[in-house]
Amino acid sequence: MDLANTPFFGLLRQRLDHLSERQRLIAENIANASTPGYRPRDVDTADFERMVMSAGRSGGVTLARTSPGHMGAGGGSGSVAVVTRDDSETTIDGNAVVLEEQMTRATETRMAFETGIALYQKGLELIRLAARAPGR
Repeated sequence: MDLANTPFFGLLRQRLDHLSERQRLIAENIANASTPGYRPRDVDTADFERMVMSAGRSGGVTLARTSPGHMGAGGGSGSVAVVTRDDSETTIDGNAVVLEEQMTRATETRMAFETGIALYQKGLELIRLAARAPGR
C-alpha cells in the first residue's frame, strides 16, 4: 500500500505543494518591492478550497486532472494558477507591492504549512499505532 496516494496524504501533499508555490511567489514579490511597474502575484486559492469543501460533503476526496492547469493527482506541484493581485497601494512608479501585506501573507503561509506538516506527522503516527502488535 502506497501511503502517499491515499486520499488523506495525497490531499496534504497537494496542500503543501500549493503552499510552497505561494511562498515562492511571495518571496519574488518582496524581492521586486522596488521594481518600477511590478505587480505582485499570488496563487489562486479558490480551486483548492472548493476541492476541500466538496470532499467534506461527499465523504471522500477524488483527485482527477481534467485540465492541464490543474494540480496533478499523482503528486508533485504540477502547475498552480497564479494570479496578479495588487496590494492596497500603488506607488508613483507603478509598483503595487506593499511589504507589510506580503509579510502578512508569508506568515499566514508559514502557519498553514506548519499545520499541514503536523497533520502529516499525526497521520503517520496513527498508521504506526494501527500497525503495532496488540499489547505493545
